[in-house]
Amino acid sequence: MTEGEGSVRRDMGDDEKVPGYEALIHAQEEAELNEPPGDWRVEDWLAFALFWALAAVVFTQFFSRYVLNDSIAWTEEIARYLLMVTAFIGAALAARRGTHIALELVLNMLPRGPRRWARLMLGVITVGFFAIAAWLCWSIAEAMMYQPMVVIDFPLGWVYWGVLAGMVMTAFRLAQASWIRFREGEPERVADPSEGARL
Repeated sequence: MTEGEGSVRRDMGDDEKVPGYEALIHAQEEAELNEPPGDWRVEDWLAFALFWALAAVVFTQFFSRYVLNDSIAWTEEIARYLLMVTAFIGAALAARRGTHIALELVLNMLPRGPRRWARLMLGVITVGFFAIAAWLCWSIAEAMMYQPMVVIDFPLGWVYWGVLAGMVMTAFRLAQASWIRFREGEPERVADPSEGARL
């Protein structure tokens, strides 16, 4: 923002102020900072632990390859598997918070009553998808218990059990969020997050 723009915004009254893109980002950051401290669930702690384990493995890989000039073989494979499990556990976290990416243009144009039922229907379809994916992952995990990892002698099935856990948690959290939203009902008019934003 240039100095001229800042002075124009300061001269405007409170009623005339239109939040810009940066103001919206700062408002969202402030809201995230003020979340209740005890709001962490199982998937939050698992994603946190897996993320830092992944960071440690990737740092070990980087250090051994570029500093010691002798790469440790198992780090690349374990980092890949940790990333897979972290992504699926993180999906459960996003499902609980309602932060999955969604196309809601047509849904938000519906009247309040049909929108409520359409959201429930979409929730049921999504939960069904994750339930079927979890069932398929179960069979893969069982089959892979006899397949060792490439570099270390450890069953590859454990990676798929982690993915399965993420899918089950995601299905549960999506079902929970869909039911809560259905019971609370829909607002008369859906708020447009881009209203009043200036670039």
